[in-house]
Amino acid sequence: MEAEVAQMLWTVALALAAAVGLFLLRHLVAWRLRKRLPKGLVPDRHELSRPDSMSRLLSLIGHAATPAETLGLRRLRATLGLRLVLWVVFAVITVAALSVRPPLLGVETGLILLMAYLALHTSLYEISYDRDTVTLPRWWFGRTTRKWRDLDAVVERRGWYLDFHFRDGTAVQAHKYVVGYAALREKAEAVLREV
Repeated sequence: MEAEVAQMLWTVALALAAAVGLFLLRHLVAWRLRKRLPKGLVPDRHELSRPDSMSRLLSLIGHAATPAETLGLRRLRATLGLRLVLWVVFAVITVAALSVRPPLLGVETGLILLMAYLALHTSLYEISYDRDTVTLPRWWFGRTTRKWRDLDAVVERRGWYLDFHFRDGTAVQAHKYVVGYAALREKAEAVLREV
Protein backbone atom coordinates (compact mmCIF):
# COMPACT_ATOMS: atom_id res chain seq x y z
CA MET A 1 0.00 0.00 0.00
CA GLU A 2 2.82 2.40 0.88
CA ALA A 3 4.55 1.65 -2.42
CA GLU A 4 1.39 2.54 -4.34
CA VAL A 5 1.03 5.85 -2.46
CA ALA A 6 4.70 6.65 -3.04
CA GLN A 7 4.33 5.85 -6.75
CA MET A 8 1.24 8.07 -6.97
CA LEU A 9 3.08 10.95 -5.26
CA TRP A 10 6.02 10.57 -7.66
CA THR A 11 3.62 10.60 -10.61
CA VAL A 12 1.95 13.78 -9.34
CA ALA A 13 5.34 15.39 -8.68
CA LEU A 14 6.58 14.52 -12.18
CA ALA A 15 3.37 15.86 -13.74
CA LEU A 16 3.72 19.12 -11.80
CA ALA A 17 7.40 19.41 -12.74
CA ALA A 18 6.53 18.84 -16.42
CA ALA A 19 3.77 21.47 -16.26
CA VAL A 20 6.08 24.04 -14.64
CA GLY A 21 8.85 23.21 -17.11
CA LEU A 22 6.50 23.62 -20.06
CA PHE A 23 5.23 26.92 -18.63
CA LEU A 24 8.78 28.24 -18.26
CA LEU A 25 9.79 26.94 -21.68
CA ARG A 26 6.84 28.72 -23.32
CA HIS A 27 7.78 32.03 -21.68
CA LEU A 28 11.46 31.68 -22.52
CA VAL A 29 10.81 30.79 -26.18
CA ALA A 30 8.28 33.61 -26.57
CA TRP A 31 10.66 36.11 -24.97
CA ARG A 32 13.51 35.09 -27.31
CA LEU A 33 11.41 35.01 -30.47
CA ARG A 34 9.49 38.24 -29.85
CA LYS A 35 12.56 40.31 -30.74
CA ARG A 36 13.28 38.39 -33.94
CA LEU A 37 9.90 37.88 -35.59
CA PRO A 38 7.29 40.27 -37.00
CA LYS A 39 4.78 41.79 -34.61
CA GLY A 40 1.77 39.65 -33.85
CA LEU A 41 3.22 36.22 -34.56
CA VAL A 42 4.65 35.42 -31.13
CA PRO A 43 2.01 35.33 -28.37
CA ASP A 44 2.18 38.20 -25.87
CA ARG A 45 2.54 37.57 -22.13
CA HIS A 46 -1.21 37.63 -21.54
CA GLU A 47 -1.74 35.23 -24.48
CA LEU A 48 0.77 32.66 -23.16
CA SER A 49 -1.76 31.40 -20.64
CA ARG A 50 -4.22 30.48 -23.42
CA PRO A 51 -4.36 26.81 -24.45
CA ASP A 52 -3.38 27.58 -28.07
CA SER A 53 -0.17 29.45 -27.22
CA MET A 54 2.02 26.36 -27.59
CA SER A 55 0.44 25.62 -30.96
CA ARG A 56 1.17 29.17 -32.07
CA LEU A 57 4.80 28.81 -31.01
CA LEU A 58 5.12 25.49 -32.84
CA SER A 59 3.49 27.05 -35.92
CA LEU A 60 6.52 29.33 -36.22
CA ILE A 61 8.65 26.39 -37.40
CA GLY A 62 9.61 27.11 -40.99
CA HIS A 63 8.41 30.70 -40.83
CA ALA A 64 11.69 32.10 -42.16
CA ALA A 65 11.60 30.04 -45.37
CA THR A 66 11.58 31.89 -48.67
CA PRO A 67 8.12 32.22 -50.27
CA ALA A 68 7.70 31.05 -53.84
CA GLU A 69 7.81 33.84 -56.39
CA THR A 70 7.20 33.59 -60.13
CA LEU A 71 7.10 36.61 -62.44
CA GLY A 72 6.20 38.97 -59.61
CA LEU A 73 3.52 36.70 -58.13
CA ARG A 74 4.27 35.68 -54.55
CA ARG A 75 2.68 32.53 -53.21
CA LEU A 76 2.55 32.12 -49.45
CA ARG A 77 1.92 28.65 -48.02
CA ALA A 78 1.22 27.57 -44.45
CA THR A 79 4.35 27.11 -42.34
CA LEU A 80 5.76 23.66 -41.80
CA GLY A 81 5.03 23.95 -38.08
CA LEU A 82 1.34 24.73 -38.62
CA ARG A 83 0.92 21.82 -41.01
CA LEU A 84 2.72 19.48 -38.57
CA VAL A 85 0.60 20.61 -35.62
CA LEU A 86 -2.65 19.88 -37.47
CA TRP A 87 -1.52 16.52 -38.89
CA VAL A 88 -0.23 15.39 -35.48
CA VAL A 89 -3.50 16.41 -33.79
CA PHE A 90 -5.42 14.56 -36.51
CA ALA A 91 -3.27 11.43 -35.98
CA VAL A 92 -3.62 11.55 -32.18
CA ILE A 93 -7.41 11.98 -32.35
CA THR A 94 -7.70 9.18 -34.90
CA VAL A 95 -5.58 6.75 -32.86
CA ALA A 96 -7.42 7.63 -29.64
CA ALA A 97 -10.83 7.25 -31.28
CA LEU A 98 -9.96 3.95 -32.95
CA SER A 99 -8.54 2.53 -29.73
CA VAL A 100 -11.87 2.91 -27.94
CA ARG A 101 -13.88 1.59 -30.92
CA PRO A 102 -16.37 4.42 -31.35
CA PRO A 103 -19.72 3.98 -33.08
CA LEU A 104 -19.60 4.40 -36.85
CA LEU A 105 -21.29 7.81 -36.84
CA GLY A 106 -20.41 9.09 -33.37
CA VAL A 107 -18.90 12.34 -32.19
CA GLU A 108 -15.44 10.84 -32.63
CA THR A 109 -16.06 10.27 -36.35
CA GLY A 110 -17.19 13.87 -36.77
CA LEU A 111 -14.09 15.10 -34.96
CA ILE A 112 -11.82 12.92 -37.11
CA LEU A 113 -13.46 14.24 -40.29
CA LEU A 114 -13.17 17.84 -39.10
CA MET A 115 -9.48 17.44 -38.22
CA ALA A 116 -8.81 15.70 -41.55
CA TYR A 117 -10.45 18.63 -43.36
CA LEU A 118 -8.49 21.23 -41.36
CA ALA A 119 -5.17 19.42 -41.88
CA LEU A 120 -5.78 18.99 -45.62
CA HIS A 121 -7.05 22.55 -46.04
CA THR A 122 -4.01 23.95 -44.24
CA SER A 123 -1.65 21.80 -46.31
CA LEU A 124 -3.19 23.26 -49.48
CA TYR A 125 -3.60 26.79 -48.07
CA GLU A 126 -2.13 29.51 -50.26
CA ILE A 127 -2.26 33.30 -50.33
CA SER A 128 -0.95 34.87 -53.52
CA TYR A 129 -0.36 38.48 -54.42
CA ASP A 130 1.36 40.65 -56.96
CA ARG A 131 1.69 44.38 -57.45
CA ASP A 132 -2.01 44.97 -58.13
CA THR A 133 -4.05 42.11 -56.64
CA VAL A 134 -4.25 39.76 -53.68
CA THR A 135 -5.88 36.32 -53.78
CA LEU A 136 -7.08 35.03 -50.43
CA PRO A 137 -8.52 31.55 -49.77
CA ARG A 138 -11.95 31.02 -48.28
CA TRP A 139 -12.26 28.56 -45.40
CA TRP A 140 -14.83 26.31 -47.02
CA PHE A 141 -14.57 26.70 -50.77
CA GLY A 142 -12.68 28.69 -53.35
CA ARG A 143 -10.68 31.86 -53.34
CA THR A 144 -11.36 35.54 -53.75
CA THR A 145 -9.18 37.94 -55.71
CA ARG A 146 -9.26 41.62 -54.85
CA LYS A 147 -7.37 44.68 -55.99
CA TRP A 148 -4.97 46.14 -53.45
CA ARG A 149 -6.36 49.62 -54.09
CA ASP A 150 -9.73 48.47 -52.69
CA LEU A 151 -8.18 47.51 -49.35
CA ASP A 152 -9.67 49.55 -46.52
CA ALA A 153 -8.09 48.03 -43.39
CA VAL A 154 -6.14 45.06 -42.04
CA VAL A 155 -7.14 43.92 -38.56
CA GLU A 156 -5.41 41.30 -36.44
CA ARG A 157 -7.90 38.90 -34.89
CA ARG A 158 -7.59 36.20 -32.21
CA GLY A 159 -3.86 35.77 -32.64
CA TRP A 160 -4.12 33.42 -35.63
CA TYR A 161 -5.67 35.57 -38.35
CA LEU A 162 -5.64 38.83 -40.23
CA ASP A 163 -8.90 40.24 -41.54
CA PHE A 164 -8.60 42.11 -44.83
CA HIS A 165 -11.45 44.65 -45.04
CA PHE A 166 -12.30 45.99 -48.48
CA ARG A 167 -14.21 49.09 -49.51
CA ASP A 168 -17.30 47.17 -50.65
CA GLY A 169 -17.79 45.99 -47.05
CA THR A 170 -16.45 42.46 -47.42
CA ALA A 171 -13.90 41.04 -45.03
CA VAL A 172 -11.68 38.08 -45.84
CA GLN A 173 -9.86 36.17 -43.13
CA ALA A 174 -6.26 35.11 -43.81
CA HIS A 175 -3.93 32.96 -41.74
CA LYS A 176 -0.88 34.70 -40.22
CA TYR A 177 1.26 31.58 -39.99
CA VAL A 178 2.32 31.54 -43.62
CA VAL A 179 5.80 31.69 -45.12
CA GLY A 180 6.31 35.32 -46.14
CA TYR A 181 3.90 36.85 -43.61
CA ALA A 182 6.14 39.87 -42.95
CA ALA A 183 6.25 40.83 -46.64
CA LEU A 184 2.46 40.43 -46.94
CA ARG A 185 1.89 42.63 -43.91
CA GLU A 186 4.35 45.25 -45.23
CA LYS A 187 2.61 45.28 -48.62
CA ALA A 188 -0.81 45.75 -47.00
CA GLU A 189 0.46 48.54 -44.74
CA ALA A 190 2.18 50.25 -47.72
CA VAL A 191 -1.11 50.12 -49.68
CA LEU A 192 -3.01 51.59 -46.72
CA ARG A 193 -0.46 54.42 -46.37
CA GLU A 194 -0.86 55.33 -50.05
CA VAL A 195 -4.61 55.80 -49.71
